[in-house]
Amino acid sequence: MQTILKVIDRLCLGGAYAAAVLLAALFLLGFTEIVLRSGFGISLSFSVEYSGYLLVLVLFLGSGWTLLNAGHIRVTLVSEVVSDRAAHVLDVVCTTVALVVSVILSIALIQYTYGTWVRGTLSYYSSETPLAYPQALLAVGLIILTLALIARALRLLSGRPADIRSEVSDVSNSEVS
Repeated sequence: MQTILKVIDRLCLGGAYAAAVLLAALFLLGFTEIVLRSGFGISLSFSVEYSGYLLVLVLFLGSGWTLLNAGHIRVTLVSEVVSDRAAHVLDVVCTTVALVVSVILSIALIQYTYGTWVRGTLSYYSSETPLAYPQALLAVGLIILTLALIARALRLLSGRPADIRSEVSDVSNSEVS
């Protein structure tokens, strides 16, 4: 199981690195568009389209790493007032529900992307980008999130901390003791 968790953690980190590179590209595209419009009165015809793709890709590709590092917003209203055991069970149930939803969405997005590929659907912008490309990257991001949820479930079911930060701090604390 440790090997599976390490592979998933590395895939999530890879998604985070890809998201960081795409975020830098989004910044550069926006900055270039601003400079060209304000300084030269011209615009890049693809900037609006590709900014949208990049924004969504950053969110999707970074979501698995964010989950494994306890970065997602969590409402702890119930888990703070129940026993530790009940909070753990609630965490397992919520993670399982999220995993089921993520698997369903991953399958649906893969099927949708395949259909887009087969039909050769192009964007309605002047660039006529084949939509299967950005959709495939979205599917990769959603698959990474699904894998992160699997890793979270495995950690919870084995009694380990659900996120990497807690796992590292637990190991550091035990080494100090």
